[in-house]
Amino acid sequence: MKDNLVLPPSSERLTEEITLLLVSMGLTLYELVLPKKSGGVLRVYVEGPEGVTLDQLENASRRISVLLDVMDPFPGKYHLEVSSPGLDRILKIPGDLEKNAGKWVSVKLLEPVSGQKVLRGRIGAVSEEGFDLLVETGKKSSTIQVGFSNVRSVQAEFWRPVPVPSARGADRS
Repeated sequence: MKDNLVLPPSSERLTEEITLLLVSMGLTLYELVLPKKSGGVLRVYVEGPEGVTLDQLENASRRISVLLDVMDPFPGKYHLEVSSPGLDRILKIPGDLEKNAGKWVSVKLLEPVSGQKVLRGRIGAVSEEGFDLLVETGKKSSTIQVGFSNVRSVQAEFWRPVPVPSARGADRS
């Protein structure tokens, strides 16, 4: 039932207002997690085209706090937490996969592929049905096609360096 949660109109408006505020700052709303009870935590995850700095997070937190004071969206007390989704975030599919082609991920599957339920590799081409995962084993690499219907979760491993194409064979005059 949790997956079919429909946000009340005030939550939709809150999401819209926070999105507009962040866009004016050159940031985007990655995810909004509402408090589950009075005294809970309202988590606002933001990102920017080049990542997010501490100064940007502090500024966003102050501005969102003012917005919340005006809107007063929740009865009772709550705590505001504004942060980056992190380098090991859970990716939303397919949108985040398309935006992050070539980057490292860990994919948890519902059913095994090639005998494994967890695959690690770089995001390749993304289609409506799934995506290619570029897997490297030692000096060998292969492409595994992963269907969205078989994906439990995709977790970013953005801290892992993306290989730079080799300069071998380039003209070195």
